[in-house]
Amino acid sequence: MASAHEGTPSGDGGADRKVTHAAPIDRIGNVAIRAMDETDYPQVREILQQGMDTGEATFEGTAPDWPEFIANRIPSLTFVAEDDNAKILGWVSASPSSHRHVFHGVVEDSIYVAKDALGKGIAGRLLDALMDAATAQGYWALHSSIFPENAGSVKLHKSRGFEEVGVFHRMAQMEYGSKKGMWRDLLKLEHILGGGPAHPSREQEAP
Repeated sequence: MASAHEGTPSGDGGADRKVTHAAPIDRIGNVAIRAMDETDYPQVREILQQGMDTGEATFEGTAPDWPEFIANRIPSLTFVAEDDNAKILGWVSASPSSHRHVFHGVVEDSIYVAKDALGKGIAGRLLDALMDAATAQGYWALHSSIFPENAGSVKLHKSRGFEEVGVFHRMAQMEYGSKKGMWRDLLKLEHILGGGPAHPSREQEAP
């Protein structure tokens, strides 16, 4: 999935204005993981759209604008991987799995990586950052819904301890791309966060 590099946004009168982002929560080499903000979205949206265009990432075919994108996600669980040139290499986010309060600790992830950043461990670092942040914020489980054909994403999630829990059959019909008209299944995976309140080890700690 390809990423477009965006320059520093222009301020009033066309003068360049430096954008200040949140401090990194993780850095290895020249790649930092930090919270996503609205100024990142041109690059984030491009990566998302390129992923959609593969036909193997999601049922949707057009990336939304920023208000719609962030409205469906938990802002405190939305991160980007960025290099020293302010190029976004990938992003990760979490969304509520249900509107019911009893399930408020269960979230579903989304991970997209730029085409030229594939195979460099970016997706794994983003997923690790999401898992750590979700645990720290009191969430107890991560879910992921993946097309079975998306072997790379399935492999990534299993490498972080996700387990297959089943397949939702013929969930929706593709409306675009090479698979337009096809009814597609979704593979469901879950991970009970190791430091979260629902992990079986916590039961063993109880008096």
